[in-house]
Amino acid sequence: MPKGLKPVRKRLASGEVRTYWYHRATGKALRHDPETAEGLLEVAGLDATVKAVSAVSGHPDGSFAALWAAYASKGSDAWTSLRPRTRSDYQRVRDWIGAAAERVHVRAMTSESIIRLCDKATKEKGRRFGKYVLQVIRLVLGWGKDRGWLKHNPAADIRPPRRKRGTGAVARKVNRPWSLDEIEAFATDCPFQLLVPFALGLLASMREGDALTVTWTAREPALLRWIASKNGEECTAPMGGALERILGAAQARRGDAVQIAVNSYGMPWTESGFRASFFKRIRALRAAGAVRPGLTFHGLRHTIGTGARDRRESDFRVAAAIGDRSTAMAQTYGRDADRARAQQEVLAEHQAQFANNDWKLPDVLKGNRVAKTTRRRG
Repeated sequence: MPKGLKPVRKRLASGEVRTYWYHRATGKALRHDPETAEGLLEVAGLDATVKAVSAVSGHPDGSFAALWAAYASKGSDAWTSLRPRTRSDYQRVRDWIGAAAERVHVRAMTSESIIRLCDKATKEKGRRFGKYVLQVIRLVLGWGKDRGWLKHNPAADIRPPRRKRGTGAVARKVNRPWSLDEIEAFATDCPFQLLVPFALGLLASMREGDALTVTWTAREPALLRWIASKNGEECTAPMGGALERILGAAQARRGDAVQIAVNSYGMPWTESGFRASFFKRIRALRAAGAVRPGLTFHGLRHTIGTGARDRRESDFRVAAAIGDRSTAMAQTYGRDADRARAQQEVLAEHQAQFANNDWKLPDVLKGNRVAKTTRRRG
């Protein structure tokens, strides 16, 4: 058996299990059994192609792993300009790809092989991660294309994995806005260590990472001032009402803490620790029927965007409120509010045309056979 092959076993409708072979370096499916003479020649031809590509590309080790190492090096402006959280997310994709990146030459990568990789990521870790894998591969290959690693980007025109039909309303609305009743349910009798970051998200539009790491130096007499970790934007939020009272109580009990939000031990929150406690409370409220499915911390920003749209604020003002540079996310956060309001207003105006019509129903209320037939058809 030649080296550098990957077996994929699939069960057919007849119950038979069939093995398909793929050439790792190129990602291509073999047309012949690799243990036959035809298969050996096919594998040898693909191996020769990879060697020839490496020789003429200007990058003898033209593997995806080598390209990634160049992209993610300390001397790469593209990498060092990213925020730490973004670099961490990109590295998580690279870690998931693993040793396979060392065997695949970037000039031998095809759209088909990338799609298979994204399908695998989607199957193992969900559609969102599969979409992110495609995004990172496209970005890295595009960076390599501009520097002569490959002639064209095979991931450039690939569409992200689509959500399957029938996955439910909750799945379709990621990070949906919180209702006022849900906010009241979460905040009432909420452990104080959870209430503080919750208030920073709800009332100051902080992202989760900022709410957990912002320090007391951000507090000024009448406002909070911080730099968003995601995009480097300078953000401010007025400090009044419930936010002022909650932060006042937090400062009174801060002790030696530098961060505004701390856990029950007075120590800085870790992301995993906060999420475990946050979603534990969400699950308890869900079991009690106090909230609906789909609540997340990031949904608090949607709550701000939706409320601002309801008040007819412009996209620019909504984007400014949530600390975004562009208005794209403002449009996303407010589109549900726009649609619901438009639907209700248009239908209300339409119904007003018939407000004074005194229509007489057919004999449907008399219970006769004709009426029942009409009712079934209607």
